Amino acid sequence: MEKTDSGRPDEVLENKTPSRKKTASGSGSNSRSRKKRRGGKADPGRYLIARLLGLVCLVLVVFEGNVIYRLFSHRVGTSVEIMNTASNPQTEGLLTDSAAADTAVSTQEDSLAGSGSSSVVALAGGDLAEADQESDIPSGLFEESTSSESIDSAKVVKPRSPSVDDSYFNNAVFIGDSRMEGFRNSSGITQGTFLTGVGLAVNDMDKQIISTADGNVSVYQGLSGHQYDKIYLMLGANDLGYYPWDDFLPVFRSVLQQFHELQPNAIIYVCSVIYVDETKIAPGFEYDNNDNVRTINGYILEACEELWYAWYLNLNEIFSDGYGELISDASSDGIHLYANYLAMMLDYLKTHYITDEEFAQEMANHPDDIANLVSETDAGEEDDSFIGDDGSGTDDDASDGVVSAS
Repeated sequence: MEKTDSGRPDEVLENKTPSRKKTASGSGSNSRSRKKRRGGKADPGRYLIARLLGLVCLVLVVFEGNVIYRLFSHRVGTSVEIMNTASNPQTEGLLTDSAAADTAVSTQEDSLAGSGSSSVVALAGGDLAEADQESDIPSGLFEESTSSESIDSAKVVKPRSPSVDDSYFNNAVFIGDSRMEGFRNSSGITQGTFLTGVGLAVNDMDKQIISTADGNVSVYQGLSGHQYDKIYLMLGANDLGYYPWDDFLPVFRSVLQQFHELQPNAIIYVCSVIYVDETKIAPGFEYDNNDNVRTINGYILEACEELWYAWYLNLNEIFSDGYGELISDASSDGIHLYANYLAMMLDYLKTHYITDEEFAQEMANHPDDIANLVSETDAGEEDDSFIGDDGSGTDDDASDGVVSAS
């Protein structure tokens, strides 16, 4: 066997050369195969976009389904709650301290309280041009609310025609909290005397917190200086945290009885506590809720049904959203009403009243009651004056009412 210059056998060289060629050839084939596989892969970005679009669709489906479910369950659940509460007026309220309740509501009432002080005001303006004064209230609102808030009771004042004008309130006295003050300031009413105070509650009738030109007086003292034909009472918003609830009815009933003793010839109109917008109630004031409103209104109606001279004005006929809550755009703080809704309240009072003939008949049906009260009033006539903080007293002019000190 011949050796090459390198000292390796030719056979070895012959065997090696084809081997390197084959290897080189195989390597080229593998490279081309890998290139083909790379070129055959799809763009991953297209799959990512498809996945994102699918995720967005899934989120929309879940969100819309949740909204529809919540809307349906809210309407059905609230309707059931209203019916259950109406059938059981003794529903338990939230237990909170009464003094804290007064302070809490007083804090929220500053927006409509004017100067923030209690006051006695006599309005002596002319009558409104039209009894059915227009306001920015959605059409059809009254009809929708009435269907869900109507009350079957002989003591609920029914609508009448024709409506009265402001002269009907000439010899009326309006007693209440800051909601009544808002009515005085913004409803457009031009007649009547107002005994109002921010934070006024049912236990405050004998407290000298009503400001007059002659000093502070109590509500009872304010009713002693002049004989009125009508009393409009709006209390209860500051008693929503009242506890125990069983004590409210006898206290409220005694207030109406005292009013009747001081004003034996007056029709007593008791306004229902207007619903609140719970979504706008400040944290810490959770007792200002519509369950408590319904509970306290049940007691107020019961007191009117027990006393022949008291009638119930169901204001939630016009202020309910149809589901047992205040109309959502009626208030900025969830409690005090905007001016256009207060004008709506005035229109309501003008179409909900007891006629003189009806009240005369009621008085005739209770002759002993009236005779006794008149004799007591005559016996105490010399005490019928406003008593100021300094002990001074002044008699009020029966024709002019009480002059405001605020």
